Amino acid sequence: MNELTIYGDIGESFWGASVSAVDVKDLLAEMEGDIAVRINSAGGSVFDGFAIYNLLAQHDGEVHVKVDGWAASAASVIAMAGDTIEMADNSMIMIHDPWTMTVGDSRDMMKSAELLDQIRDNIVTTYQAKSSLDAETISEMMKDETWMKADEAIEKGFATAKTSQQAKASNSADKPWMNKAPQAPEIKAPDMSFVNIQKRKLKLLQADA
Repeated sequence: MNELTIYGDIGESFWGASVSAVDVKDLLAEMEGDIAVRINSAGGSVFDGFAIYNLLAQHDGEVHVKVDGWAASAASVIAMAGDTIEMADNSMIMIHDPWTMTVGDSRDMMKSAELLDQIRDNIVTTYQAKSSLDAETISEMMKDETWMKADEAIEKGFATAKTSQQAKASNSADKPWMNKAPQAPEIKAPDMSFVNIQKRKLKLLQADA
């Protein structure tokens, strides 16, 4: 079976390994029939996530997703493209409201808030296509930033089965859009260097405004 590996950030990233929608499109062009998609990702660009989800959903063949470590944020959206979604006993899926950084005046802030609400609704629709839950319940889970182990994800319709072998979650919980990431032994404490870099970039942008 063809295998597609989605490890690292979703979308172009300066911070480490990443997988973009362009990468996935190019790889799928070389694959025919059923494919296995292995995921171990903290998420990233929601729009790349949507694009990858749609590419997989439209693939001519069955898509078998395997969550090797975690499928968080945009990576959890991608996972929903699977005809089957298998999780290792110690893997996790995380869903949450979309997150962004905005620089500008009050009108810019309101536009960003409106866009985030639209993105949230699109994410809810994507989850609802796979899950047995209604839109209101999914929306509340996203608002609370919900982490699901295999059994809970299967119960709520975000996964279909557990794999027989365990996998280890990646140590990359340095993402500012995560508030409730589980600590050791599942995932180590966040490295705040990423957040500090973002704060410095924001200060520079504000200084230029």
